[in-house]
Amino acid sequence: MSSKATFDREEARYVDLVALGVRRIVGLCGPDAAAWSGLGLLLSVSALLFFFDFGARVLASNDEARFPVLAQDILARGDWLLPRLNGTPHLNKPPLSAWLIALASWPGGQVTQSTAALPSLLAALGVVVLTSWTARRLFGAETALVAGLIVVTTYGVFDLARVPMPDIALCLAVTAAMAAFVATEFGHHRRALIVAYALVGVASLTKGPVALLGLVVMTTYTLSVDGPPGLRRLASPTGLLLLGLLVVPWWLLGAASDRGGAMRDVAVNDWFGWYLPHGGWRWRAVMDPFAQTATVLLPWAPLVPAALWSALRAGDPMRGRRVRLPVIWAGVVFILIALSHQQRMRYYLPLCPPVALLIAAWYSRITLPHKERVGAAVWLLAALGLGLWQAHAGPRYNAATDLRAIVSLTQARTKPLYAVEVPELVFTFSLKQPVVLLSDLRQFEALVDEGRDGYLVIADRVLPASSAASRVQRLGGGRVNGRAFSILAPL
Repeated sequence: MSSKATFDREEARYVDLVALGVRRIVGLCGPDAAAWSGLGLLLSVSALLFFFDFGARVLASNDEARFPVLAQDILARGDWLLPRLNGTPHLNKPPLSAWLIALASWPGGQVTQSTAALPSLLAALGVVVLTSWTARRLFGAETALVAGLIVVTTYGVFDLARVPMPDIALCLAVTAAMAAFVATEFGHHRRALIVAYALVGVASLTKGPVALLGLVVMTTYTLSVDGPPGLRRLASPTGLLLLGLLVVPWWLLGAASDRGGAMRDVAVNDWFGWYLPHGGWRWRAVMDPFAQTATVLLPWAPLVPAALWSALRAGDPMRGRRVRLPVIWAGVVFILIALSHQQRMRYYLPLCPPVALLIAAWYSRITLPHKERVGAAVWLLAALGLGLWQAHAGPRYNAATDLRAIVSLTQARTKPLYAVEVPELVFTFSLKQPVVLLSDLRQFEALVDEGRDGYLVIADRVLPASSAASRVQRLGGGRVNGRAFSILAPL
């Protein structure tokens, strides 16, 4: 027998074992044992996929370094309410993500790449568990395991679990709010509605008003099922009070500490204006939301049309009522984000849980020869593909950043640091000292003339535009995210 035939037989045997394990978990055990076994399998697989390169990612952009720098400021100054970026209070986003990173870093006393990533990784695990739990409540045990396995292998969840940004925490809080709403709507637990409102408030502490899309989902679903009279079911004075107590104080604190109208500008431009549509409906503006959605849902995006078609054709009224929730959940998220003038793949991350629910519900209803084998094989290919991609792309991404020269200089002699046209927060995080952002080389030379010596990190692309380059000397260079920079000092 050839080696290829032997390999094919071994591969088929492995797929059979995985499929057999899935069948036993979702069907052959008792309901309680199946639930715990499925959860154990799901957590084990998810932890392996999320943590195999734990702490390896280099923070190479201001977006990635922002909250770790805020967390480091919290640990250094003890100000949990208004942490600062290089001495300036950060009002653009609420501080929950910085708090979580600070808590993860507290035992060691400083923020590292590992402690910065830990809250996002744990939040991603929470997204997987809550997606599975919601699927079980809506559609049953088999769908629960499949939904969890799908959401953990969506590109958005898999990738952003490694990034210390608030998007995965927002996704977790919104998913938790929807799970509480499911417990209210289909489990008849009225107190869970209070929890849903509170979790929307928690979500607002991650990225601000965008978290209110959870309320839009609950309202839209209730209107679609029972019309305006059904809105009475959403009445919860205690829940609304908790929502207000979580949302309003940070706004008031920011307004009280405002200087020069900065908080007003943040509210108008960053919180609301950022998401409002601007300009005409150009071809790219129309297609970009679909491209971003397809990216965040890879490799499962091709199954979305079939899953939606199946959901919209649900014949059983009770099943139709249940499947309508993830349809509306996904629809609200897509429409509200698609209408905004800023398009980023990570903004569509909250789509992953409801789409995983829809695909799992569709999978549970299709008739296919050897369905468990086929499903297990497809999932294994997806998981292995993502893992191999990360093992290859992660080191390449890290290699695009080289800060060894500036690290060596600052360790040998501490001086003030200035930056021109480079992501200054990356240097603040890596060097553990403030970096002052300047407009150009002339401003640095003016500071030197005033006796304020220091190092200047400047992007190479703006060096030719400087007419007075002869007044400084180049001490070294490096790269940040593939872009070269030079380190200058006065002659």
